[in-house]
Amino acid sequence: METIGPVVDEVIDIARQELDAPRSVKIKTWEDREFLVRVKHGSAPGVNTRYGYETAIQYHSDRETVEAFLIEEDTHTDEAERLLKMELGTIPDPVREKIGE
Repeated sequence: METIGPVVDEVIDIARQELDAPRSVKIKTWEDREFLVRVKHGSAPGVNTRYGYETAIQYHSDRETVEAFLIEEDTHTDEAERLLKMELGTIPDPVREKIGE
C-alpha cells in the first residue's frame, strides 16, 4: 500500500472535484501487482422512475489512465448500461516490477 498510496490519494482528490458526496472507494489488487482504484457516487431511482445512476472515477495501473463513467442501472432487471466514458488524464504506475513479466 505504501507504493500505491500516492496514486490512491490522487484519484480520490480527482473524485472529490468531479463527484457529489457521499463517495465510496474500492481498491483491488492482483497477484501480478496490478491494481485498480474506483471512487463512486450512486443516485437512487426517483419516485416515478426505475433507473438509478452511478458516477465513478477509476484508475487501472495497467492502462495508467484515469477515467470517468456514468452508468444507468435498471432496478427492475438489475441490468446496467454505461452511458458515458471519458478519459480525465494519466498517472504513471508506481509499481515498477510486475510479477510474470
